[in-house]
Amino acid sequence: MAACTLHWKRTGLQFFARWMGQKEIDDWRNITFDDIRRYQHHLSRRKTPSGLLSSKNYQNMLMWTLKDFYKTLHQRGKVLIDPCSKLPPLRKPKRLPRGVLTAEQVTRLLQAPDLKRSWGFRDRAMFELLYSSGLRGKEVCLLTIYDIDFEKRLVRIVQGKGRKDRLVPVGRTALKYIDVYMKKVRPIHLAVNRRKEALTFLFLTRFGTAFITKYLGEQMALYRKQAGLPFNVTTHSLRHACATEMLRGGANVRHVQEMLGHAHLSTTQVYTHVIPHDLKKVHIETAPSERRRVIDVPTFQNKRWNDDRNRGFYRH
Repeated sequence: MAACTLHWKRTGLQFFARWMGQKEIDDWRNITFDDIRRYQHHLSRRKTPSGLLSSKNYQNMLMWTLKDFYKTLHQRGKVLIDPCSKLPPLRKPKRLPRGVLTAEQVTRLLQAPDLKRSWGFRDRAMFELLYSSGLRGKEVCLLTIYDIDFEKRLVRIVQGKGRKDRLVPVGRTALKYIDVYMKKVRPIHLAVNRRKEALTFLFLTRFGTAFITKYLGEQMALYRKQAGLPFNVTTHSLRHACATEMLRGGANVRHVQEMLGHAHLSTTQVYTHVIPHDLKKVHIETAPSERRRVIDVPTFQNKRWNDDRNRGFYRH
């Protein structure tokens, strides 16, 4: 099981344990189905520090953790009855990607880092790679200097989401930035770290340590503000922008699925709903009913109907 999955499961169980303490329930084995329903209702009304209700995805994540926990306890004979067994299926809400950037917004974001500073050039190289290949932020942070193939223009993702490896194409612009970064910028950051524990990681902090998703998010927030972009723009927005631009350019949705590393095609197909105007254009150009050379729609011929209409029997 991935480390991040363990972290979220631990967080979910700790959250439930605190709720049990508030309800003065001191034993996991005493939990009933009614308790589970009350906890689920509690989650639906729980607010974040900003005053907003928790998202449905977050609520489901906590409930999925609890269901898996009690299922395991029941299978191992630790509890006689699984209190979560009667819960209705938890369905993930289908929604359009948030923070999808236009081409003009992407340009403003990419131009935000100061290329005269080493960390600015590094950030530009990371953003170019995110936009070019649609990688996840964590995947970029875990890249090593051996994962970039300049000759074949590929980047190797090792143990991505779902512990899957894949090869992803990289554009020329991103490769140029990465090449300059590796030759001139990375050695500056690497020289600061005397212990060299981050020797093989591609992207380093100014202190020579491995870059992590937390730092990447902080840098994105900084440049997002400089570029005047909405607050919901994140590193994932460049992944969204890459997918939508590829589909807009005519890419096959299955090719985009393979590049993004989606397990299910339905996840990739969400991006097709972000570009409705392009779909209308494709429909006009490709739909069989639209490709007819002559559109001959016959008139409705019915003598009785025409006679009745002339006498005023049918009115709008």
